[in-house]
Amino acid sequence: MAETPEFLTLPVSGGEEFPQLVDATRSASTVQILKGLAYAKNSEMTASTTYMHQDWELYPNYPEIANVLEQIAITEMTHLDALSNAIVAFGGNADFIRDGEAWTARWIPQGISLPETLRRNIDAENEAIYNYEKAIAAVSNESLKAIFRKIISDERAHIAIFNSMIEYLKNQ
Repeated sequence: MAETPEFLTLPVSGGEEFPQLVDATRSASTVQILKGLAYAKNSEMTASTTYMHQDWELYPNYPEIANVLEQIAITEMTHLDALSNAIVAFGGNADFIRDGEAWTARWIPQGISLPETLRRNIDAENEAIYNYEKAIAAVSNESLKAIFRKIISDERAHIAIFNSMIEYLKNQ
């Protein structure tokens, strides 16, 4: 009997519950930070749609990998939801626009090999962690910082899964 690939046993989330946002007061600078995390080229919107696209494309040949990508996309959507709710709570508009530029599906990478796709996913997750760490230093609301830390925990879980997928493919 074939051994279960490790990536199928790893959690898609850091485990802890999403913290609640409290004491949000109107702040244009916080809204701008949140919009960058939610709707920029390298954002939660891009991550969730990218992983769903990868799920659809990979399912015929790699259904196990595709199903895990779908679960990761759902986790990314919870991040997007939390950020979009925070944008509104801090006085902004959750309109998919940052600095006058609307989010676009053109930002979803396509047409690359599966190993390269997974490496790019890892790079994107590492960039997200870096951006959340910068955001933690830039905002004063402690509950928002807790949300950012939760998201960082999830992104680290995704990196572990992508690394496990790469190892799995090397051994096939």
